[in-house]
Amino acid sequence: MNPIVKVEHLKKSFIVGENEVIAVKDISFSINKGEFVSCVGPSGSGKTTLLNLLGTIEHPTKGTIIIDGEDVTKFSPNELAQFRRRKIGFVFQFFNLIDGLTAYENVELPLIFDYQDYSERRKKVNKLFDDFDLNNLKHKFPEELSSGERQRVAIMRSIVNDPLILLCDEATGNLDSQTGQKILELLKELNEKKSTTILMVTHDLSAAKVAKRTIHMRDGIIERETKRN
Repeated sequence: MNPIVKVEHLKKSFIVGENEVIAVKDISFSINKGEFVSCVGPSGSGKTTLLNLLGTIEHPTKGTIIIDGEDVTKFSPNELAQFRRRKIGFVFQFFNLIDGLTAYENVELPLIFDYQDYSERRKKVNKLFDDFDLNNLKHKFPEELSSGERQRVAIMRSIVNDPLILLCDEATGNLDSQTGQKILELLKELNEKKSTTILMVTHDLSAAKVAKRTIHMRDGIIERETKRN
């Protein structure tokens, strides 16, 4: 099986004052299409930096990142912006919804940025609200939604363009345990029913177990991997 993501000898360092801080050290791994992978590790282990590298938000110091057969480390800033918009979905801990837009308008936004016509946008967004059984939230603003509702809207926004891979950064970190469990079940359902490829960074070892494979990071390296049936 050809991996949808292939990382080879990846390194990312930052200059802090006069010192070089290495966040990611010579990491290599791959993710196959339809996999659900979690990434865990203590604060400072490099897991969020790794997620940002795969999301093309950060540029590596060394190494290659192949996504859908393309080496994204060679892309120009404009090419990266287009690639992110069309092939990568992001789910964040703090939702990152736009306060002045309704739930419907937040979900629709990536399609507008992708210059899709109104009728196509309407069809896709309405279908998502139907699929998620959240039609009652369409015209509400983020401040009117619970944390769980905001995260569901954020997830809808992240998948409205049918991305190749969904990157989740502490997607349950700002939720109570019961709501967080519902979000994990939703991500699992997306993976199992729609074959959505997911990489989820989390500090919560119990949350990580929803994935079939877990990457354990420490001090910028992958210590080990665990797999589940």
